[in-house]
Amino acid sequence: MTDEEHLMVTSRLPILSDRQGFDRRWYANNLKRVFAPTSAAEVAVAWKEVIALGGRAGDLQITCGRHCYENFVYNHETKFIIDLTGLRGIGCDANHGYFIDVGYGNWEMYRMFNNMFDTTLPAGSCYSVGLGGHITGGGYGLLSRAFGLTVDYLSAVDVVMIPKGASVPELYEKISPVNHPDIFWAVCGGGGGNFGIITRYYFQNTPKAPQYMYTAAFSFDWKDTGGNLLITEEVMSQLLELFTKFSEDGQDGDKSKWPSFGIFHANHLAAGQMVFASYYFDAPSLGVKGKEYESYLTDKLREQRRSLSEITKLSVQPGPINGHPWHGTTHSITPVNSSSELRHFTFLEGVQNANGSGPNQFGKYKSAYMKKGFTSDMVAALHEHLQRVPDGLSLSDMRQSLCQIDSYGCAINQVGSSDTPIAQRSSIMKLQYQTYWDSDTAIGQDDVQSEHAHVTWINDMYSAVYAKYGGYPDPRNDPDDIVDGCYFNYPDCSLGVNGQSSPGIANAMYLYFLQNYDSGPQDRNLRAIKSNWNPHNWFASAQSIPVDGSL
Repeated sequence: MTDEEHLMVTSRLPILSDRQGFDRRWYANNLKRVFAPTSAAEVAVAWKEVIALGGRAGDLQITCGRHCYENFVYNHETKFIIDLTGLRGIGCDANHGYFIDVGYGNWEMYRMFNNMFDTTLPAGSCYSVGLGGHITGGGYGLLSRAFGLTVDYLSAVDVVMIPKGASVPELYEKISPVNHPDIFWAVCGGGGGNFGIITRYYFQNTPKAPQYMYTAAFSFDWKDTGGNLLITEEVMSQLLELFTKFSEDGQDGDKSKWPSFGIFHANHLAAGQMVFASYYFDAPSLGVKGKEYESYLTDKLREQRRSLSEITKLSVQPGPINGHPWHGTTHSITPVNSSSELRHFTFLEGVQNANGSGPNQFGKYKSAYMKKGFTSDMVAALHEHLQRVPDGLSLSDMRQSLCQIDSYGCAINQVGSSDTPIAQRSSIMKLQYQTYWDSDTAIGQDDVQSEHAHVTWINDMYSAVYAKYGGYPDPRNDPDDIVDGCYFNYPDCSLGVNGQSSPGIANAMYLYFLQNYDSGPQDRNLRAIKSNWNPHNWFASAQSIPVDGSL
């Protein structure tokens, strides 16, 4: 017997918490067994046990942080789950750099990389998002304009797979650009649930952790105290134009402008205000450090305040930071007092301050990349829908509905569009449409009326914003080169799903990966690589990459 066959993997009947993820919409009511391995070898053994129990593609799903926005893991077809929470290794490999297992989440990575190695990764800000799915989907966050995407530092991965010609799972250690470069390329942004079970990530040439984080926020009232509309369509257009200019800063290659990140929270009227939040870092490697930088930021923010106040009256109240990243109702990134434009933290304190996932609720999400600013048609559609209240809902039900616009590009765009599966390497903004609701319905159930109203509202807004391009941010229908597809880690089944003819899965796959889906060479072709390394389509979901011979 091999050493692997002596391994005992914790296997148990599911408890209630195993059946539901972070989004309360999704529930695995037919779950039969949960496996909790503590090593990569145990992951392979757990998979073998699933096969022995009659499991097949679609029956087995993998979980780490449980944050998937669609029902890819938690659905009625899921019978087995391998929960990777117990994989908790971290350290440094002589050949491949720092490594961390997928059982950790974003906040744990930031804290340990900072405190143990004096380094960091440009990853997400929601603390409980698991590294497993976050990184394989690309990974980005507050540091990405300065340092790029998380996968841009990936040097190797450990993966459990059943490739073509094999019948049982096997651990492939330290898959790298030298060792199986096709699968390594695919996991650098090709999305979770497609190729195998990643157990460990390795990173090289990671950036030095900043010493400081600086934050500021300006808010704008939708209406004055008399009920008169302040954020008119023209005002919103000018605010978005100013945010676009913020996002364009540094795209010309001036690295001193890269250590910044902006978020425009285009909140629904029900929230009361919109918010322009910004984050800045010292980064000596990019020529940014010391008191001179603080002085520069103070001047910059004074100019921002002047420019914004010429567009509309600034609110005397800090606005709600809805959506992702979550700040709840604490308004925690606002200045300490009204005379201060800028608040500064140690880097780790700043990350923790912006590091939250919010409560478990029901939610729906959509995404888009943009290479240029908003057209008048886009602004008009956003402005209209951000005031609309769906039938059956009250105004207060829309307080957590918004379009969040993140600045993007800079270091991200120094990588070629086919160097990783993330093809969007020319965009300057990344949008996440969001709507949340809650109810006192029983676990595993939703308020069907609220769900229908919220989902219809966000789908209608999205279709209206991108009406000129066929209802999606589809670059194939964009002669002006403004939109650039969608982000796989913000999955949206309305783009197309497996087994559906219109829109079919090919539409979704193209929007997520553009030419990297199925039109590139064999070692830069996600569908071809999946057909080779996961031909039986394990972990199949509504939007998993199809294998050859399937749609």
